[in-house]
Amino acid sequence: MHTQNCPKCGTAKTKLAPRRGLTDHLLGTLTIYPVRCQLCAHRFTTFLGKLKTNPRRNYDRVSVQYPVEVRPIHDPSQRVVVEGILSNLSLRGCQVRTNQRIPMGCQVMLEFHPAEYDDPIMVDGAIVRSRCAEGIGLRFSSLLRSEERRLSRLLALRLPDQTL
Repeated sequence: MHTQNCPKCGTAKTKLAPRRGLTDHLLGTLTIYPVRCQLCAHRFTTFLGKLKTNPRRNYDRVSVQYPVEVRPIHDPSQRVVVEGILSNLSLRGCQVRTNQRIPMGCQVMLEFHPAEYDDPIMVDGAIVRSRCAEGIGLRFSSLLRSEERRLSRLLALRLPDQTL
């Protein structure tokens, strides 16, 4: 099996990215595919030499169990707090298990406390992209660079090196 290191950060924590546009599909016929780094988000193409199916997600999610607080951004009092458990996590999103309801499309901020860090990780902006009986799926829309680096280091510990 072949691993493809990220040309930007050097990690082997990469995965096939969804193809988009005509160029990606034409290159796919030559077995040249887009790849996404799971830690720095760099997207690049590489020759794999064999046909691959188009993946659904850009980022793999890792299972975690961290307490989380979610607050709607448009609540000026910031008194509305939805508590839950962060059940999976990627560089660009997460799933929160909670019994409380948050509407689809709602913009929120969240704070979670990984056991690996003394201070919580704060996401300034996220959008509710999915809802189910167990909770909500969030896509991160705004994250300070320093927080993104901390999140990337956390994921580096948990994500396996990928084989393409």
